[in-house]
Amino acid sequence: MSTGPGDHPARAGALLLRVWLEDSGDPGLRIRLVGRLNLDGHDDDSVAVTSIDETLAYVRAWLERFADGRG
Repeated sequence: MSTGPGDHPARAGALLLRVWLEDSGDPGLRIRLVGRLNLDGHDDDSVAVTSIDETLAYVRAWLERFADGRG
């Protein structure tokens, strides 16, 4: 387990969520998720969703892939 910013993990990933509400046209929640399962790599994964349930499902799947080392 990492204890601070100076620690060097064996493997690290990142998942960014950008969330906004549309003002015109079809108002509603918009979410873009951009992830990288291995910060040493250059392969980004990106998805756009429009519901909290879709977001949670994607985050769970992403975390499972990371934990299983499938990235």
